[in-house]
Amino acid sequence: MPKVSVIIPAWNLWDMTASCLRSLAEHTPGEEMEVLVVDNGSHDGTAEHLPVLGRNFFGENFREIRLPQNMGFAVACNAGARAATGNLLFFLNNDTVVGPNWLPPLIETMNSPGIGATGPLLLYPDGSVQHCGIAVSPFRGLCHIYEHFPGTHALPRKQRLLQAITGAALMLRKEDFFRAGAFFEDYLNGFEDVDLCCALRHMGLRLVLNPQSVVVHHTSRTPGRFDADKHNAELLTRRRRAEIQPDLHLLAARDGYRLCAGRTLTCWLSLPETREESLDAELEARQKAPDFDMAMLEHLLTEEPLWLGGHLRRIDMLEAAGRRRKALAAALSALDFFPLPQIQTRLTRLARREGMRNELAPLLNRLAEEANSETKAFRPAVRAVRREARNGNDAVLTRIMDDWLTLYG
Repeated sequence: MPKVSVIIPAWNLWDMTASCLRSLAEHTPGEEMEVLVVDNGSHDGTAEHLPVLGRNFFGENFREIRLPQNMGFAVACNAGARAATGNLLFFLNNDTVVGPNWLPPLIETMNSPGIGATGPLLLYPDGSVQHCGIAVSPFRGLCHIYEHFPGTHALPRKQRLLQAITGAALMLRKEDFFRAGAFFEDYLNGFEDVDLCCALRHMGLRLVLNPQSVVVHHTSRTPGRFDADKHNAELLTRRRRAEIQPDLHLLAARDGYRLCAGRTLTCWLSLPETREESLDAELEARQKAPDFDMAMLEHLLTEEPLWLGGHLRRIDMLEAAGRRRKALAAALSALDFFPLPQIQTRLTRLARREGMRNELAPLLNRLAEEANSETKAFRPAVRAVRREARNGNDAVLTRIMDDWLTLYG
């Protein structure tokens, strides 16, 4: 079995780092593995406690690398990779907890010919999907496909070729990592992973996630995590625009969904109209049964998370039962999937009745601004995407852009 070097960049959040290390020790017994924690100049007790805990868990297979100050994700990961002795590198955020048998599926994937990188299925602490692959919208926005789906759903558990895998939990060969140029250090805590994945694909290697390996990710707990997103996105565009192609609509179509684009070019997935209508009719029939209750509706939504009618019915049933706080939570959950007026109206009403308008004001104001935005500023982008789609014989994307121009243009 190849030796694996687990590289964990850390800046403060000592309790999470300790939990991450504890999970590695508990769920990787007897594996040929070393653990390197790169401390980015923490000032919360990490420097004091890390060496002791690391040696207790991993003995001589633990090393601490301490940087004088916070030099960012890329610099820390590259420092860990240079010090690593394993032929497989596994970059792991410190706000994660690995699950049982997390390592063998990843090694098995890396043993497959032509695979350049892999990663586990990442779940939020509530069991919903955080990451099962990075997809690219028609306007080259990056997103996590099937985020917020139940972690038990079949689609997040499906292996598929990807353009990019998050660096929060990423395995690849040390040789390939440095041949690809390592993490580009001009990024500021974001998009380094996408850039690296582009380099791997340029080398002719394939990227595939293995959902048999599961890791819980608390996600972006480091303060200021998204402060440099604009800089990072512009840098990625300059370096890799030609290598990042829209694929969200294609991934969705293969799974029986369709991609929708809103007036401000926000994109989301939805059911085909015939499937939506079929589920609505099924719900209407089930509601006539004496044993119909919220649990039955919850089960139906677990099976089909992109059923808009089911989400709306859940919100309305909870509100009618006087469970307005639960209804508000259901509306926020639905908004994760659908930035639509039917949900926004319900959310605004429930926020007012629950006295949460001030608390939710930033979200509500943003939704209102988007709903009232003039669409003329977005037409050139839509027409440019349609032109590229036509030139590339992409009938699916061409139709999506045609629909936008019919509806908003």
